[in-house]
Amino acid sequence: MPHTDTLPSPLEEVGRGSAQPQPLQTLDQLTAEMDRLRRAPVISLRDALAQLHLLSDEQLDALHAEDPQLLRSRSGDLVQRVLLTDEELHHALARTAGLPEVDVVRFAVPAEAFQSLPLRESRLHEVVPLGLANDQFFVASCAPTSDALHNQLCVLTGHRLTLVWADRKSILTRLSLQENAGPAASRPVLKPLQMNPLDPGGKSTVPDIELLVSQALVEMSANPEQEHAATEAASSGMVRLVRQMIEDALARNASDIHIETNPGEQITLIRFRRDGDLEPYLSLPARLRAALISRIKVMARLDIAERRRPQDGKINFAEFGGARLELRVAVMPTHDGLEDVVMRLLATSKPMPLATLGLQPRDEETFRRLAGHSFGLILAAGPTGSGKTTTLHSMLAEVNTGERKIWTAEDPIEITHPGLRQVQVNPKIGVTFAAAMRGFLRADPDIIMIGEIRDPETAKIAIEASLTGHLVLSTLHTNNASESVVRLLDLGMDPMNFADSLVGIVAQRLVRALCHHCAQRHLLSAKQFDQLVAEYIDRSALTAEEGRRRVLAAAGVDDPERLVVCTATGCEKCAGKGYKGRMGIYEILENNARLRQLIQQRARPQDLFDAAVAAGMRSLRHDALEKLVQGHIDLRQARAAYV
Repeated sequence: MPHTDTLPSPLEEVGRGSAQPQPLQTLDQLTAEMDRLRRAPVISLRDALAQLHLLSDEQLDALHAEDPQLLRSRSGDLVQRVLLTDEELHHALARTAGLPEVDVVRFAVPAEAFQSLPLRESRLHEVVPLGLANDQFFVASCAPTSDALHNQLCVLTGHRLTLVWADRKSILTRLSLQENAGPAASRPVLKPLQMNPLDPGGKSTVPDIELLVSQALVEMSANPEQEHAATEAASSGMVRLVRQMIEDALARNASDIHIETNPGEQITLIRFRRDGDLEPYLSLPARLRAALISRIKVMARLDIAERRRPQDGKINFAEFGGARLELRVAVMPTHDGLEDVVMRLLATSKPMPLATLGLQPRDEETFRRLAGHSFGLILAAGPTGSGKTTTLHSMLAEVNTGERKIWTAEDPIEITHPGLRQVQVNPKIGVTFAAAMRGFLRADPDIIMIGEIRDPETAKIAIEASLTGHLVLSTLHTNNASESVVRLLDLGMDPMNFADSLVGIVAQRLVRALCHHCAQRHLLSAKQFDQLVAEYIDRSALTAEEGRRRVLAAAGVDDPERLVVCTATGCEKCAGKGYKGRMGIYEILENNARLRQLIQQRARPQDLFDAAVAAGMRSLRHDALEKLVQGHIDLRQARAAYV
């Protein structure tokens, strides 16, 4: 026997004058009563109204005398005449249809019943799932003769369905009891990410999502052609589902939305990337995957029919009634003819103030010194999503004065501020980074920012511009500052010109910052301190004594026995994760005479690195471990920046 959840409660009287003396409380009783009613004589609506004491004999005789057909073909008139309520009429019609009546408050509902028909959908339709028996899924309703309700519930449950009668008050009572009985009794098939009530963005929108998924399923059942079109009006379930998904991602400060499809009847998983990590958001039935992908393609103006090649596009969310937000869309074909989608949220925002980037005081001073040059080349290096563009825009904010003309070429334009003349790169019409650079040089610039140096042509124009009186800022996808030098030389740059043009390189990573509400502090032992120093000086020419001095200075202590590090714990403020927000880890290489000579000689990256460290540069490793002893991050996140 399956486990059942019986919720005893004072029994409310069901209906008025029911001829069924003991309302049914188990599936066995229900199936036995179904068999009995199939063999019982059919009763008329008049007899049902009389049995249930809904109308008196005098009222029934008067109605029959007025119109003999009234109780046969126009039963709705009884409601219009205010003789019956809708619920009373459905009760009588259920009696004529031979549908049993159940004690829904005390009914022993199998635990899996609410998995087939989740509590949210049950509340929406005001029904209670009773369980599966004899290949029939039984559901209690106060309108069990409604064909529309029957069809909707068939789609939602995927079962052959039989509706039985229960009064509305008892149904709502049982649903409230079920909700308070705990997750085991009402765990939904859909599994959205429950939003922490203290997270930015306010209350959870899980019920809205579940409702929209249900509506999309019902609409698709009514019109199967929607599965690949998804171009209906904004009131359709799928259109609203996609909009709600994007709004939830924005409210939860997600940077990306990942939609991962699977073959056959497997679910489609939607995940949000928050603070660098992926978190589950929603699981969708397989039937919705094609319509979901098609709807996103429509919004991004991509080819719906193309499923074999990758496609890239953009969504201006404001065009669809949403917030001021741009989404960069990447559609990737996967196996079995399916497609995955990744959408990056690019909320138009202002540049971050320099003081909020997480720079150490010495690095902030170097950063301002680099920005103060009137010409030369400044590079931001790091992997995708490491904050390079944010860093360059913070630098531009430092030099954005009324006396300077600043041009930028970006793909996409993520950050805007007054005074910048910003150009959106569009290779399809010939507006590449190189083409934009050539155009800028004819437009009397003082400062030029190029979104990325990807090819020799762009690199050559950038260096030439930096040597002719312009300050040029750009990004590179490299691991650290010294590798960035070698990367540009490998693109065919003249080492003499490059050495003269380079002002500095900012390499960076983003790691998860500790939640300051729950971080646990620990004193380091002498052995642990020695291990920390050994890790600090690893792969550099620093001595152990220099490493000890730097670590203690960063921590602000003069005794190793007072050195403290923190570990992640978890609390309500951080949703139990131990981390809240992200922090930048930086490596700032400032060009000097020695480095210039090494670049001209095409020196190895290690030689460049050693010379920069000798001149005072802190590597990614150094900066991460210093922020560890300052209590900003833990050891795991520190190592993520350089290992």
